[in-house]
Amino acid sequence: MKSPDIRKNTRWYISIALFSISMLTSSAILVGMHRIAFYLSPVDANAKPMQFRITTGMSSMAIADQLADKNLIHHPWGFLFATHLIGANHSLQVGSYQLSGAMGVLQIIDHLQTGKVITHQFVVPEGLTVAQTGKLWEQGGFGTADAFNQAASDPKWQHKYNIEGKTLEGYLSPNTYQFPDGAPPEVLIQTMLNEFDRQWTAELTEETASLGFSKHEIITLASIIEAEARVPDERPIISAVFHNRLRRGWKLQADPTALYGLGNPDRAPRAADLRVDTPYNTYLYGGLPPGPICNPGIAAILAALRPSSVPYMYFVAVGGGKHHFSRTLREHQNMINRIRRNRRLIAD
Repeated sequence: MKSPDIRKNTRWYISIALFSISMLTSSAILVGMHRIAFYLSPVDANAKPMQFRITTGMSSMAIADQLADKNLIHHPWGFLFATHLIGANHSLQVGSYQLSGAMGVLQIIDHLQTGKVITHQFVVPEGLTVAQTGKLWEQGGFGTADAFNQAASDPKWQHKYNIEGKTLEGYLSPNTYQFPDGAPPEVLIQTMLNEFDRQWTAELTEETASLGFSKHEIITLASIIEAEARVPDERPIISAVFHNRLRRGWKLQADPTALYGLGNPDRAPRAADLRVDTPYNTYLYGGLPPGPICNPGIAAILAALRPSSVPYMYFVAVGGGKHHFSRTLREHQNMINRIRRNRRLIAD
C-alpha cells in the first residue's frame, strides 16, 4: 500500500505533466494560428496592381505557385489551405484579373471565385455594318477583323436567334459593351444579339404585325432610316417619307442602299452608283431591299414603326445633317436647284 506522500507526489507530477502538455499544445496552436494569419495576410501594403491570368485546365496548385512566384501571396500553402477550407478549390474561374500583393489571400480568392475579371469597354455606334464593326474590333486591339467577320458569318446565329436574313446585318445591336479580357469575338456577337432580343419586345412585335410588315422588313427599313438620318428629330419624318412611298408603290430611291450594294465605298454617292444593278439598289427595284444595310439603334427601329403623320414624299440634304422635305416633285426639284445655286455661289 502506497503512502500518502507517494500518492501526493504522483498527483503533483501528473498535474505538472498535464500543465506542460497544455502549455505546449497552446503554444503550438498559437504558433500555428500566427503562421496561418501570416500566410493569409497581404504581402506588401504598398504593392502595385498587376495582371494575373488563369487559363483553362490550371489546377489550384498551379495557381498557388504562380501567385507566390509573382509575390502576390506569401506561400502556396496558405492559398491552398484557404481554398480547401472554404470549398473554393474547384470554382476558380478562367480569365485575367487585376490583383495586388496588398490584397489578402481571402480577398484574392474572392476575386478568382466570383470571376471579377478585367473587362474592356467596346462602344458600337448606330449605323455600322457588320464589316465595319469588325474593323472597329480590330482598331480597338481586341482581335482581327477577319476573325470577327468569320465568327459573325457562322450560320448557327440565324438558327439560334431565329434571324430571317442570311447575315447578321441589322441584328448586332449598337451599344456600349463590357467583356472579359481576351474574350473571342463570339462572346461580343452573342452579347449584341442578346441585347437586340432584349430591346425587341412583344409590344414591338404587335406593332410590326399591325403595320403589315415582318420583323425583318421593319429592321431593314430602320437600317435605311438610320443611314439617312443625322438629326434625331428627323427620323420619324424620314420614316414617313419611306412609308408613304411604299404605300403608293414608289421606289424608295435611297442612296445608302445603292452604296451598300457596292460594298459601301468610303465616299459620297455618284450619279453612276445609282445606275449599278444590285439587289440593294432602290433606284432600280421597288419595295425594300433584301435585308438591312446596317445595324440600326432602337430609336431608328421605333421610327420605322411609328412614322410621323406627314404627307411628304421627298427629302434632300441641306447641310448640317438636316433635310428639306417636300410633298411634290416640283417642290423637291426647286429645292435641289436652290442648293446647287448656293454651292456655285460659294465656290465662286
